[in-house]
Amino acid sequence: MKNLISLVLVAAAIAGGGWLIYYGPYYRDYYTMQEVTQSVALTWAAYNKERAGHEVEDQLKAREIEYITPEHCELHEAAGELVVTCRWQVDVYPPLVGGRRLSFETEAAATKDGRLVED
Repeated sequence: MKNLISLVLVAAAIAGGGWLIYYGPYYRDYYTMQEVTQSVALTWAAYNKERAGHEVEDQLKAREIEYITPEHCELHEAAGELVVTCRWQVDVYPPLVGGRRLSFETEAAATKDGRLVED
């Protein structure tokens, strides 16, 4: 019984490690993009929409996220708030499992006086 439990734990660790290797970087970028959208929304509130658009480019370059481009992000006003939404997809091909498309979306909003809007 002890050997069976050890075998199950080792298999789970290997599967978890494989998941981290193939999917982990994209989920890390998702959390990074949450920070990017917040930064861009605050930049828009502090300056203007054009500068916020440049902030998207600057943040993506600084954080070395090459597969997401400024075209994946939309800046718009809604209900008096400055809203930044970024949507992107990525295809991941781990061995033995086949391909899988991951879809992500981050959104942040700021008031015109520069406060982030909490969900």
